[in-house]
Amino acid sequence: MIVSFKNRRTLILFAGCFSFCILAVTSFVAPINVYGQVPGKVRSLDVEFVPEPGCPVAVTNGRAELDLDPFDVPIDARIYIDYKNISQRAISAVKFRLRFTDPEMKDRGTWHAPDMELLAPGATGTEKWKHEKIDPRATALKVRILQVKYQDNSSWMSIKMSELASPTAGATSGGAGGPIPSQQQSQSNSNIPDIQQQQAPAETALPQGDGGSQAAPANQDPFSLGR
Repeated sequence: MIVSFKNRRTLILFAGCFSFCILAVTSFVAPINVYGQVPGKVRSLDVEFVPEPGCPVAVTNGRAELDLDPFDVPIDARIYIDYKNISQRAISAVKFRLRFTDPEMKDRGTWHAPDMELLAPGATGTEKWKHEKIDPRATALKVRILQVKYQDNSSWMSIKMSELASPTAGATSGGAGGPIPSQQQSQSNSNIPDIQQQQAPAETALPQGDGGSQAAPANQDPFSLGR
């Protein structure tokens, strides 16, 4: 009985030591990644399309989402746009203006994004962008069509694009000019205030696997004005 009792106690002690060693080795070799188990935070923005009379393209659907860090600071924005050719002619390219705004409708970041896609009359297109360096005060995104190129190389141009292409507006694009004359401002139907255009950071289109086409680099922009 004494020998049996000692053997059983030795076995229990051995099993306990073995379990402790396994746990210690596992803790050092494979540390638990706490942040990897926490899903990423996402905040949605209101998306508004600003129409213009005579524009041959209409945005039919838009979605914008901000990826947030653990402190709710925006890391980047993912933007999804569906648009339609509402004209009677085929189009080959569209230039968008995208603008982040705050609750007071102030500009919190503006840039231009061309999309080259051949669309027959009534056809629809899609585009996706990823934009970094987001102002944390941004709560909405406004989308305007700046320019449309038809398949026959003729084009439609927004009043806003005309302002950017004019000599006076060209001075403001460098950030050192004065405001656009009131006569040009009165021609605009947009409820977005005109601001001095600044050089925007380069945009990155989301991968083709997500269903969007690649954004054109600056040297492949199908439009010659407003860059």
